[in-house]
Order: sequence, then C-alpha cells, then structure tokens
Amino acid sequence: MTASRPIQKDYFFDSERKGRSRSRIFFVSVAVLGLIVTSLLDNWFFRVAYVGPERLGEVESRAWYQILRQTGDIRTWLIVALAIFAHAFWRAFGGNSPRIRLGGIITIALAPIVSGLFAEILRAVLGRERPLSEAGEFQGHIWRHVFAGVYHDGRWFDVSNLGLPSSHAAVAMAGAIAVARAFPGSGFVLVPIAFGCAFTRMLSGRHFSSDVFFGIIVGWAVGSLTAAAFRRLR
Repeated sequence: MTASRPIQKDYFFDSERKGRSRSRIFFVSVAVLGLIVTSLLDNWFFRVAYVGPERLGEVESRAWYQILRQTGDIRTWLIVALAIFAHAFWRAFGGNSPRIRLGGIITIALAPIVSGLFAEILRAVLGRERPLSEAGEFQGHIWRHVFAGVYHDGRWFDVSNLGLPSSHAAVAMAGAIAVARAFPGSGFVLVPIAFGCAFTRMLSGRHFSSDVFFGIIVGWAVGSLTAAAFRRLR
C-alpha cells in the first residue's frame, strides 16, 4: 500500500487553493493601486472627459450614450435574466434538458441588485460629493463627515450629490461578470460595455474617475462572489 494517490490529491487541492489566494491578492492589489492612481488624476480626468453643460444634452440624447448608460440600470439585467429563464423553460418544456443552470440565472438577476445596493451604502458611509456642486460648479474632492449619507440635514439616507462609488458602474460590471460566468466568452463583449457605462458617468460630469473605478471594483467583486455562491445550483 502506498500513499501516492492521497498525496497527489492533496497536492492539486493545495495548488488550486494557492491559485485562488494569488488571484485574490492580485485583485486587491489592482484595486488599491487603481484607486490611488485615479484619485490623484481625478481633476485631470474630469477636465478631459466632461463635455460641459453646453454639449451635455446633445451627448445624452445620442443612442450610443443611452445604450451604454442603461447597462447601469438594474432593470436591464432583470430583463436579461428573465429572457434566459424563458429560454431554459422552453427547452425543458419541449423535452430537452436545459443547458443553463438555475444558479446562472439567479446570479444574473441578483448580482446587479446586490452590487447597486452595496454601492449606495458605501456612498452613504463614505460621504464624498460629486465633482459638480448642486449649483453645477466644479468643486474637486469635497468630503462630508463619515456616514453623512445616512443622516444629513434632518434627512435619513440622503445620498444626493454623493458620488463614491458610482452605482451605475457597479451595476453594469456586476451584470457583465454574472453573464460572463454563465456564458463563457460573453465577457469579451459585456465587460467593455460596462466600462463604457462607467465612462458615460464621467462624460456627464456626475462622477470622478475614482468613483467609477471603485464602482467597477465593487461590481466585479460582487458579480464574482455571487456566481461562486450559486455555481452548484442547477
């Protein structure tokens, strides 16, 4: 009797676990470094990206702008999840085994919701205002006190004019990652579209580059964690 097989099994298990640990470390490192860099360059990115009040209406009316921006709407991904569920149900009703796992459909519907809610909570807690004041003037980094969005000027959970992180970017990226996990290869199309949604928030002057980058990180993390949580559900 030899212990070669258990040793080999443990070796591969440890290798897989170490691989996941390295991936997490890499993700956190990119997130921290990216936040530092974008925060330092926020003012410059804003001057380059913001189209200004004169052209804002024209840009926002463009079809490409609306398409990209709507990927940051939770309802877009709920429609996608419903369409995929209808396809799976049709295949099952027709006597064919559905190739789409229920876990993938739940992930596509749930990840954008969780990501959007988490982004809103972070905005309320962190309390950093948007690039433009309520009067429409550039104001740079203005921080209210911590938990300012939870209670401010006699109002509970008021996140008006708070921008860190961007909930649109978070929702768009969470949806893109969720679909990419359910349909390998689709991420090559959807992830750039999610970045495009984030960029529209900079074009409109609603967010700094660090706002949208943080939102992307939130969406990527929530989408990945939600997909992992439901990956075994058939």
